[in-house]
Amino acid sequence: MRSLAVLGLLALAPSPAQPAREARYTDDGQLLLPEDYREWVFLGSGLGMTYGPLGAGRGFPAQFDNVFVLPEAHRAFQETGRWPDGTVFLLEVRYAASHGSINRDGNFQTDLSGLEAHVIDGRRFEERSRFFAFPVQGGKPGPTARALRRDAGCLACHTKSAAVETTFVQFYPTLLEVAEKKGTLRADFGGPAPSPVRLYHTLLERGWPDAEKTLAAARAEDEHGALASPAVLNQLGYDLLAEKRPELAVSLFGWIASAHPESANAQDSLAEALEAAGQPDQARAAARKALDLAATDQSLNDAQRKAILEANRKRAGERY
Repeated sequence: MRSLAVLGLLALAPSPAQPAREARYTDDGQLLLPEDYREWVFLGSGLGMTYGPLGAGRGFPAQFDNVFVLPEAHRAFQETGRWPDGTVFLLEVRYAASHGSINRDGNFQTDLSGLEAHVIDGRRFEERSRFFAFPVQGGKPGPTARALRRDAGCLACHTKSAAVETTFVQFYPTLLEVAEKKGTLRADFGGPAPSPVRLYHTLLERGWPDAEKTLAAARAEDEHGALASPAVLNQLGYDLLAEKRPELAVSLFGWIASAHPESANAQDSLAEALEAAGQPDQARAAARKALDLAATDQSLNDAQRKAILEANRKRAGERY
């Protein structure tokens, strides 16, 4: 059985000046399906996310999770950084496919697999949060959902690990920015995940030593993440050159070259940054390394190899 803890959802409260839509229930307390939920504000999507041990309970291939919230709730959060009473968030689960039509790589979404809700309402629930799961058959959700038991684990997980109250705002980047500005992140929240943009601002605001620590920690945590990608880091280096910060670009390109000693492109980028930083001797040394590596670097296509050879022959001197 798939736990609601797979993704955080949320809920809304009405504004005194403008009555808002809220969760609606049957007489016996079942949550009614908001049929227009796909017209709500889309908060984010995840693929194959799990909060338990890797692979635990995985009887299915990775699925997509899409999270929607009422526009009124979204506006309230933008103003306060908190979720008021009365709102509903919908978590839509869809099967993933990788081959279809013209697509040959990556994943896209297909049929509905599950539909879950998280309601926040201190007026109705003593613990303020309650979780619901709509039955789904043949890709169609049922019209009502019964509340999950309080001991199902959802509330405990959300209470322990959510960034804002009982909601996983850490997985919704636009809301995370709001919570940071409004100061509503939980005091014991471990902090947002490292990202290329956050690394870029760390470089500009705190310098290379702090950025290097971030890089090392991110690489140790996720060797396949964005901050372990030389292509992503290379682009950040060129952003620093565009920002007229060649000394920072040299530090970053040097780190990439050390982490990927087989890469001709890394040495090419380092040579370019060293030139911009006014270090011609070091630039020539990096250019020579780029030329030496270009012949054996299997990651290069013909056009890339040609460009690296032409640029670095000029940097290294006529004898090349």
